[in-house]
Amino acid sequence: MIIIRAIIINLFIINIAGYNDDDERFPLINDRVVIGVLAQYPYKDEHQYIAASYVKFLESSGARVAPVFCGRSSDYYETLLPKLNGILLPGGGSPLDEGPYAETVDLIIETSKKFYDNGKYFPIWATCLSFEKIIVHFLNGSLQWESECHVQNLSLNLEIEKSIINDPKSTRMFRDMEIMMPNFFDILQKHNVTANYHRICMSLDEWKKHKELVENFQLISQNSYGNHTFVSMFEHRKYPIYASMWHPEKNQFEFVINDHVGNINHDRWSIIVAQYFGNFFVNEARRSCGRFNDKLDESKHLIYNYNECCREYTGNDGKSSYEEIFRFPFDANHGSSSMIKGSILVINNE
Repeated sequence: MIIIRAIIINLFIINIAGYNDDDERFPLINDRVVIGVLAQYPYKDEHQYIAASYVKFLESSGARVAPVFCGRSSDYYETLLPKLNGILLPGGGSPLDEGPYAETVDLIIETSKKFYDNGKYFPIWATCLSFEKIIVHFLNGSLQWESECHVQNLSLNLEIEKSIINDPKSTRMFRDMEIMMPNFFDILQKHNVTANYHRICMSLDEWKKHKELVENFQLISQNSYGNHTFVSMFEHRKYPIYASMWHPEKNQFEFVINDHVGNINHDRWSIIVAQYFGNFFVNEARRSCGRFNDKLDESKHLIYNYNECCREYTGNDGKSSYEEIFRFPFDANHGSSSMIKGSILVINNE
């Protein structure tokens, strides 16, 4: 009787938790999560930067952040990435097919896949520009899918795929939704909770043309605006790779208003949505066993080391898209920006 009761209890827990292979292979055991945030470049100089909203987004869900710089040697990534518990790839403006940003993201994606295949979890969250880069990577560098949609400075709802609404546990992203946020789909679909800042889109029709995408990724949501219906969220069917065309970090932490930004919804629904996805991704990182050598090694990599030298309040200059940024010197973390290449191919996303 005791054994039968234990089996029934375990089945109940599995059903609630949205059990799948990852839950068994990679349990939620790490409560000292350190997530990397990839640095980006401004348009007019070579100082790498990170918008502080990405850092706050992860911290508000219980993680700490270590900056990861582009254009470093392979030794830098081979040493740092195994110590981290995942990485957030930001929006911004960089070439998608060449240069330090593109090369670094390609390396990070392949590292995440290799880790997973070898029994280690390393989740990736890709936003806006990096959403596009995930597509480019899995299409072997192709940019032929791009279409101009100019969904700029606009908050929209999310149109969730019907199959996911019928079975949330069919996805990693929503497998624990009933515990974390009941009726979450109603919030996503009825309220304008996603901040969109992109001129390039992948249309839904274009998505369906690419076997590499349809077979490897689960489409989470789409959006319609004007004459465009575009893909807005997806996750990899095997690897812990997640992508959003919209910016969950902006809802909570970006309040700048100028000619280019400002139409970000900050109501309670938008904050709930941002917090949900932050909690989800940090929980994914809790499946990772990445560890630094010791507390000193860990502390010297954290972004707190750059508060005094590099953290800038930019929300008052009338031009910036961000309340705060970390602008790093060329030699940050003993690296070099010498690999940065000039290019006319710049995707102007936030």
